[in-house]
Amino acid sequence: MATIEGNLKKWKRGELIGNIALYVCAAALVYFIVGFAVGRSQHIHALELATEISAPVILAAAAFTAAFCSLVYGGAIDRAVKKYVLQTCVENAALMHPERDSLSFYLSMDDSQINLQVNGYKEKIIFDLSPLGKLSLTRKVSALIEVENRLCATFCRLYERGASYKDITYAERSGTRRKSGKTVYVIKDGEPDVKAFKQYLKNK
Repeated sequence: MATIEGNLKKWKRGELIGNIALYVCAAALVYFIVGFAVGRSQHIHALELATEISAPVILAAAAFTAAFCSLVYGGAIDRAVKKYVLQTCVENAALMHPERDSLSFYLSMDDSQINLQVNGYKEKIIFDLSPLGKLSLTRKVSALIEVENRLCATFCRLYERGASYKDITYAERSGTRRKSGKTVYVIKDGEPDVKAFKQYLKNK
């Protein structure tokens, strides 16, 4: 059974440091604006000078830290999730019912998992994200997008290999509602959607 693998504790810790660095960036910007304004308006030249010197240094250091952590640790988590989504889809290929020529996929998300259902079937493909711990909104969105990209890649690849489909769509939903988001086409009227096919070729 597929699972998210890797040095998750280290990656999550690094990602947290990066998020803290972003808050430091915001604080440094506020410090500069307020300190400089007060120093100028109150004729406190020492404060004005100190703000001009220290704030850019703090801002640059924090920005570098945030970018580094996002690239190294956030990127590692993204790659682990991408690999896991692919493995889960492969293991549950039959539940995607590729033999049908018209498919409507529905995605929903709980605190720690993404659920994927197709048409009226009761079975769900579950993407368990609990190994990542508490998920930020950004992490939830990126994981959801990864599943959507995998749907595009799967059916565009099958189309390239000669499979015939009328319509393949997906939509997000919340709770027990049938659909709560916009319907997105992967294949429409027997042809791949332009945007979906470009996405597929980009990640091919």
